Amino acid sequence: MCACYFRAQGENFDADAFLSESPWNNSALISRKGEAKSRGSHPRAYSSLTVIVADDDHATVAQQVAACRSFIKENEQELARLQNYPDVQARWFSLAYYLPIGEVYAIGPYFETDFLSDLLSVGAEFEFNVFCSSVE
Repeated sequence: MCACYFRAQGENFDADAFLSESPWNNSALISRKGEAKSRGSHPRAYSSLTVIVADDDHATVAQQVAACRSFIKENEQELARLQNYPDVQARWFSLAYYLPIGEVYAIGPYFETDFLSDLLSVGAEFEFNVFCSSVE
């Protein structure tokens, strides 16, 4: 589990070739088209690369947004290269919030214009996920 990651994917995206010349080469996770998603599931319809942006499951939404903004600033050239790389169909940041055990309440984060502008500058979208924690 991680709180926040960046992912790029495409049906014919060659993630291995992209990463061969990337500073993310040793840190990105690759999923290849045709591989099983998990045991007994259908094969992947796309290839992707995933880079962990914030690995603290307890990071607040504000901390994850700050981590995304830092990642964009530090990787501006690589994100631009990816934006123009052949067969990349989607690029996004995934942010997650884990509800504390036993808590059920509404989450209404506010995403500032600067964060949204940073995403647009590198052609990325974002998703925000809320997960219930297990009592196990």
